[in-house]
Amino acid sequence: MRERTYEIKIEGVPIIVTKKRMKNMYLRISKEDGTVRISAPHQMSDARIAAFARERIEWIRKYQQKYKEAGERRSEKRELDAAEIARRKKQLKREVERLVAKWEPVMRVKVSGITIRQMKTRWGSCNVQTHHININLALLSKPPECLEYVVVHEMTHILEASHNQRFWGFMTKFYPDWKRVRKYLSDETVD
Repeated sequence: MRERTYEIKIEGVPIIVTKKRMKNMYLRISKEDGTVRISAPHQMSDARIAAFARERIEWIRKYQQKYKEAGERRSEKRELDAAEIARRKKQLKREVERLVAKWEPVMRVKVSGITIRQMKTRWGSCNVQTHHININLALLSKPPECLEYVVVHEMTHILEASHNQRFWGFMTKFYPDWKRVRKYLSDETVD
């Protein structure tokens, strides 16, 4: 016999019933959305299935409520996380703007814009055509010298696109301690 799925309602609670080849009856409640499912053998009567669900209706309601509250807490946490990320991005952007304002007259370059992003593999990047720099949000949790190194590094790309001898010459001129900070960051993970 083929599987058969249909819905019943017990005291206003919808229950999805699937009859299939099996020996016993099972009841499951989805943690994600509180959906109630009963799997039952083909030969079991609808009356027996309904009685089985009715006997457990208080238990079903209790767990549906528990899963609903847990879902709401997860949702609130995601919203809190999003708000916290926005706050941290704003904070880091202010720091980067301060550093850019400090270094533009020294390096004689102009940054056109700053974006703070969560980056997986880089601490920063620079669009050499537009002079727009991207800074990794993770730098907020590193020592301040790391942020300054990355800002100077990305601004140096406005003067020299490649990581060649000329680029590192500029770095040595503007930020003599770049090797130590670069080593520290290369030992850290980007995430």
